[in-house]
Amino acid sequence: MANIIFKQGEARTLQMILKDDNGAAIDLSSVTLFLGVKKKKSDTVYIFSKDDADFEKGQAAIGKISAFLTKEDTNQTPGLYVGELKVCWPGTPATIDKSADLTLIIEEAVTA
Repeated sequence: MANIIFKQGEARTLQMILKDDNGAAIDLSSVTLFLGVKKKKSDTVYIFSKDDADFEKGQAAIGKISAFLTKEDTNQTPGLYVGELKVCWPGTPATIDKSADLTLIIEEAVTA
């Protein structure tokens, strides 16, 4: 996944398209999603997270999902952060897949 850049304290939508190894869209219609963001991969605590209800899944059947990041979410010390997208597939038992980590970059906000 590409680097995703936000300005410090910027509120906007984070859009993602999930594809399989062959480049085909993954149908996310029936999954439960979770996004957790932390400073380092080894950290055990997320600085912010988004639960399934926070995701817009209107185009989930073609792999497109989004979540709104508030200014409180992105009002962090500028730098690199690790995002983990977890996808829970229904079934008994449920299967949880974690995407490749994504890099969220928070840049210092410039004030005039």
